[in-house]
This record gives sequence, C-alpha cells and structure tokens, in this order.
Amino acid sequence: MKEVVIEAASRQKTGKGVARKLRAADKIPAVIYGKEEKPTPLEINYDHFHTIYHGLHGENALINLTIDGQPSEKKAIIRDIQHDPVHGDILHIDFQYILMDQKIRVSVPVHLHGTAAGVKDFGGILQWIIRELEIMCLPNNIPDHIDINIDELNIGDAVHIKDIDLTNIEYSGDEQTTIVSVIAPTISKVEEEAAEGEEAEEAAPAPVDEQAEPEVISEKKAEERQTEKEKK
Repeated sequence: MKEVVIEAASRQKTGKGVARKLRAADKIPAVIYGKEEKPTPLEINYDHFHTIYHGLHGENALINLTIDGQPSEKKAIIRDIQHDPVHGDILHIDFQYILMDQKIRVSVPVHLHGTAAGVKDFGGILQWIIRELEIMCLPNNIPDHIDINIDELNIGDAVHIKDIDLTNIEYSGDEQTTIVSVIAPTISKVEEEAAEGEEAEEAAPAPVDEQAEPEVISEKKAEERQTEKEKK
C-alpha cells in the first residue's frame, strides 16, 4: 500500500468563519482524530494536498502526517473529504489515526480491465453495479484497488463478490452480490436490421414505369390533333 507524507499546521480557532478565511488564503481546514486521541484541528496548504491527493488516483494510502514540522508517530488514513457541490473544491478533510495491528474498515475502488465478449461480439450491455467495495483488514493489507478482468464475460454472465480474491480481506455483505454483469440488448441486431430495412423501403421513391410515359405523351398528342380537327 502506498505511503505519503502530508504537511500540516495545528490551529486553535475553529468555526465556519475561520474555515472561510482559511479557504480564502488557499488553505484547507482539517482535523485529525483517533480512538485514544483528542481531535486536533489542522490547516493544510491547498496546492500541497491537491498535488498529493491527485497522484493517488482515488486509491487508499497510509498517511504520515507532519504537524508543525514534527512527524507523527502514528499512521493515519483519509477518512473523509468534503467537496464544494458546485465547483468541486476541497472544503474539509478528516484524518484518522490507526493502529497497524488492528483491522479497519475502508472502501476500495473496483477497476475493470478488458472488453466483455458479450458486448464486443453480440451487442450486449455492460452493467457496472459496484464501483467501490467496503472491506475490513489490517492497514498493511489494504489493496490499492480490486482488479477484475471482464474479457470472458458473455451475455448473461456476471462477476460476484465470491468470484474475486479476498485473501487477508473480510467482506461483511452477501457474497452473491453482483459487481458487474452483461445483459442482452433491448433490441436485437436482427430487429435493428429489419427496422433499418423498413425505413429504407419507406424512404425509397416509387418505381417508374418506363413505358407509361410515351403512352401518356401519345394520348396527349392524339387529343391535340382531335381538337385541331374540330376547330377546322
């Protein structure tokens, strides 16, 4: 599992007004807490944290906090990040101290690899149902992500919790839970081709009878001759 160092400064003042001033100064209000630790308010440089967090690509990491220039003796994890609902800016961060010999509950991203045969060859629809899996394990056993290869999935196939490797990991939910599946298309290719054929037939111009036109012209000329005779 990845480890990163994040530099922070302690702060005495708290509250919404203080938080707004910190954000205006390109800093993020934060807090660190633990089972045996009193919550400590922190402030972190926005660019410093954003660069580190962006590099994690959504994966979990063990955090080595340096507070006021002093490295913490305990590891931590990012327990929660609040974002601005409109602009997406980071508003607040919750860190949690952890003990390396005690299991913790975390969410791990699910990564899909490949292209399902049922989608590629038969026009099936891929349903990605679970994108994060909540697990419990020791900190050192937290996977960066869970990889699933979907190349062999045909229409009607699925990958369930019980189908993935959960070595050193506990999952408290139903092992029959579906993570990803391939279902049949709502309209079959045959129906689509038939529908396209009908549309083409409706759009095509009516056939022209090549012999009809001369007959019409001949009849018209005959009528003109008869009219001329009557005039005489």
